[in-house]
Amino acid sequence: MAVVEPPVTGRARIAPFMAWVDRLGERGVFLLVGGPLLAIYLLTATWSYPLINDAATNSVAAWSLATEQSVYLEGYEPLQDYYGWYGWFVPAGDSVVSKYPPGAALLATPFYAVWPQEAEIATFELEDIPEEWRLEDQASLAIPFVPIGPGALTAALTTAVAMGFLAVGLMRLGGSPWAAVAGAYLGGLGTGAWPVAADQLWQHGPAMMWIALALVLSDTSLLGSGFAYGAAILTRPPLAIIAACTGLMRSLRARSWRPALMVGVGASAGLALFLAYNWWVFGEPSISAGYGEGFQEKFVSISSIGLYLRTLFDATFSSEVGIFIWSPFLLVLLPGLRAGWWASPSWAQGSAIGAVVYLLVQFKANRATGGLFLGYRYPLEALMAAAPVLFLSYRERIANRPVLERAFVLAGAIAVTVNGLAAVGIEVLPA
Repeated sequence: MAVVEPPVTGRARIAPFMAWVDRLGERGVFLLVGGPLLAIYLLTATWSYPLINDAATNSVAAWSLATEQSVYLEGYEPLQDYYGWYGWFVPAGDSVVSKYPPGAALLATPFYAVWPQEAEIATFELEDIPEEWRLEDQASLAIPFVPIGPGALTAALTTAVAMGFLAVGLMRLGGSPWAAVAGAYLGGLGTGAWPVAADQLWQHGPAMMWIALALVLSDTSLLGSGFAYGAAILTRPPLAIIAACTGLMRSLRARSWRPALMVGVGASAGLALFLAYNWWVFGEPSISAGYGEGFQEKFVSISSIGLYLRTLFDATFSSEVGIFIWSPFLLVLLPGLRAGWWASPSWAQGSAIGAVVYLLVQFKANRATGGLFLGYRYPLEALMAAAPVLFLSYRERIANRPVLERAFVLAGAIAVTVNGLAAVGIEVLPA
């Protein structure tokens, strides 16, 4: 009688690799995630103009810090009259500055300090400027074009490091090295982290990196976790919400003020630096000095509830930026959220609560889209903060049910495909 060998399944084929990964320690897992992702991000990043105006603004700010040791942007004064076209430059003193907090620019400054390329003056005639920004009494506009390589490198590096930290954090939750690596790769390739955060010098890559570090330190250093949140706040101030919810939840569960106090001290350092920066540059310690009052007014307005609901729908289900459309595996995780929640430590629960509150505030004060690009960006920091609960949702419920697990794998493959195509500039989801 002939012996019929059983078919080799996909999991069986990669079993030796999985076994090798499961023998890795935290450093090995960090490198296994961060190294290849950095290579992928560098290959797909934007290395030439045009840039999104947000990224151009951060790049100019970093270039000025590196070359002029100044936050004041000499040569960009005329652009305050073209607000939002090339970048977001606002008056300060006798010059202009970036409207953004300094966190992202500070990380790119060392790369700009050693980058060999000089800024080049570009002259735009009136017809070269989009009609909505044209000033009829100005025939031409000359502005410096800074090299964008250091910005692209910073974006790719911080996003890759964020995913490396995420993998380490998932291991510390009790996940196997293989599961932690797989989860981090899905976060790095199946979300807007790839086509957006790793593409140009937005605030998102640096902010995600600091949040991921805060999660890694949550069980080992309350103060260190707080300082990581502080760095995130210096990059993107509303992230103070996530820090506050994390500290308060830990204190509530521990029945002690110590966790909230320790996390709060570190996080407050970042907030204090941000307020001091605004006081120095704009003359007042305001949380919205560079942005103006528009976001605050929209947040407190009660006349735009319909618009708010529409914004929430667009942020979750629109083909343009909907997180459940671009990352459909998140939908499959919903049935496991309850189990994941109860399996999570208090710091992960607090971080997840902070992620939800942060998004609710973000979309009340702002729009869903956030610019003309492929993918979504506003939920990125929230997804990083919620990642531990999402990971445990998969482990506690989805992984134990074959139908849900197959749906998750399929949805993950779709997410990686659409975000990967977006990363190389191919639009697959119609706006």
